[in-house]
Order: sequence, then structure tokens, then C-alpha cells
Amino acid sequence: MNQKNLFDNMEYHEQEITDLLLTSPNVRIERILSSGQTSEIYDQDEHEWVVVLEGEAEILFVDENERTKLHRGDHLLIPKGRRHQVTYTSNPCLWLCVFWGECATL
Repeated sequence: MNQKNLFDNMEYHEQEITDLLLTSPNVRIERILSSGQTSEIYDQDEHEWVVVLEGEAEILFVDENERTKLHRGDHLLIPKGRRHQVTYTSNPCLWLCVFWGECATL
């Protein structure tokens, strides 16, 4: 058993930091440390479930021009192909993201 803690080694920098926690042919789990960064527009081939563990963020769903504000503990499912952009992250902001393809059901 290789036990770890999500809150260990949290150093925020000018660049966003993505730590790959688990990967398999069917799923990927990432811890993301943001400190005020935003993103380009994502159009992913995978479903994504995100939870904000610390801080807050805002996601713009581009095609609908719909903004969703996420606070500590808020989580959100983003189906594959739904174009989105992170337009705001607090400093600090800790995310946990789970990505998967068609093998799992929504």
C-alpha cells in the first residue's frame, strides 16, 4: 500500500502545477494547484468531474455563455465535448479532477 495525502507538498507557484495521482487505461485522477491562473478553451474527448478542495474558481461554458462559480467543496461534472474555460482561480485554489472515457456511466 502506498498511502499519500492530498494536502502534502502543496507549494503554489506562478505556474499552475498538475500532479498525476492515478492513471489507467480507463481513468486519470489529477491534483491541480492553481494560484490565479486561467485556461484556454478545453474541448475534451473525456468526461471530467472536478471538485474544489480549497479556494474558489469560475468556469465558463463557452457555447452557452454560462458561468459557474465553484467554492470550497463544490463539484461539477463536465461531459466530454462540452467546451469550457477556467476564467478565474483564487490564490490558492486546490482542485481534484477525475477524467474518464466511455467505459464508465454518468
